[in-house]
Amino acid sequence: MRSSAVIPGLGIVLLIAILFSAGCTTVSPGTVKITPVPTTSLPVVTPAESSCGFTTCHGLDLACGTNAPQVCTMEYRLGDKCRQYARCDSGGGSCKLVTDPKFTTCKSCVEQCAAKAGSNGASAFECEAAC
Repeated sequence: MRSSAVIPGLGIVLLIAILFSAGCTTVSPGTVKITPVPTTSLPVVTPAESSCGFTTCHGLDLACGTNAPQVCTMEYRLGDKCRQYARCDSGGGSCKLVTDPKFTTCKSCVEQCAAKAGSNGASAFECEAAC
């Protein structure tokens, strides 16, 4: 029984000897010199307020402005399909809505779907798919 306890003990002694010889357990005296990191001024980045875009994330009531939301929800709302036919243009120094003729056709179709469906939202979405 005595020899089985000696082997792990020798392993521990050997591990300690290796750590000492490698210098892992010594503390070297000395002073720590702290070098300050030079600070530089970062360029000021203005948020997307200055960019021209839709002022709403969903639906058919489109308007353009410089206060476009930076993040929109991933939900789908009635009329979102038609937004692909519209864009905001900042040419000429102003932010204005530009629509393709397909937008007007799509918007009219979606509004008719909403009127027919009434409170049945699922029916309105099914109808919108055909617009």
